[in-house]
Amino acid sequence: MSVKKLKTGYLVDVYYRKEDGREARLSKCVKKYSEVAEARRELENRIKNYSVTEITFDKLIDEYVSWLYRNRRHTTAKGAEKKLRNHVLPYFKGKKVADLTYPMVIKWKAKIDETISMKDGEPIGLVYKRNLYTAFHGLMSFALKAYGISSNALQRAGNFISDPNAVPEEAKLHYWTPEQFSKFCMSMSDLLEEGEKKSGNAFDYMECQGIYVFFNILFYAGLRRGEANALQIRDFHDGENPYLSVTKSVSMKTIINGQYSLTPPKNKFSVRNVPIPKHLAELIRLHIESLKKENKTSFRENWYLCGGKDPIPDTTADLLKDRAEKKAGL
Repeated sequence: MSVKKLKTGYLVDVYYRKEDGREARLSKCVKKYSEVAEARRELENRIKNYSVTEITFDKLIDEYVSWLYRNRRHTTAKGAEKKLRNHVLPYFKGKKVADLTYPMVIKWKAKIDETISMKDGEPIGLVYKRNLYTAFHGLMSFALKAYGISSNALQRAGNFISDPNAVPEEAKLHYWTPEQFSKFCMSMSDLLEEGEKKSGNAFDYMECQGIYVFFNILFYAGLRRGEANALQIRDFHDGENPYLSVTKSVSMKTIINGQYSLTPPKNKFSVRNVPIPKHLAELIRLHIESLKKENKTSFRENWYLCGGKDPIPDTTADLLKDRAEKKAGL
């Protein structure tokens, strides 16, 4: 702040820095020196309010993402950050959050409807578009709490809806019957033999065996993929009534300090003991014995039940699954 004596009174200047880094100031003239302090408080309040209205989507997304990583699961924060930076920021970069209007949101939704997925070259699906809206809504809720920016433009525009003119596809539930899964296991057994013989482009035998156990756990215990992959050897409880202790999940896309990130399961009710059939317990028991035999000096009880030292890579499991499916005619 600076005060300059004028012929008619005093000029009060308060300096501040805009969101883009430029220096600026607000000024006010008062007649008496006793009014300077009040003028300074008024200008500082104006700057505070001005700063709120000046915040851009660039800065808000940075702050929100930082908050997410401190207050949410790492995988949740990472997913939200990806959606906001790839599908929201490009359309609102440099724009003030307080200036968000209904037409701007409608244009954004139209652009998202035209977006083509890099994965399959098709328009992105309705579920993913709704997830984008949810991420955007979370950002605006943060803006309201952090800066008091109240904009209902996003809510007025509403979430994405299915195409009213599209012919609905027949609802299908995709699953394997026990008979089909038995065929799949027979194909996996053939691939295991190929791995044992190390012929051609066969998978490593122990890796293939771990994946075989992995899919059996998914089928007979009903675990989520991340839960099954996060199981450690000590989570297997053998005996008359064998069960698996589900206390964590792992994402193969999240590596922190060179280690795969283990997090609690999806919700508190997902922490559970899951009874398993005795033939699955026998399969797990034999796999653990193989791991011990193959790794006599390095074997540890905290190893991953299916993968060994590390969890099973998603791409490897999918590749082997696809090969076994094709071989079984599924």
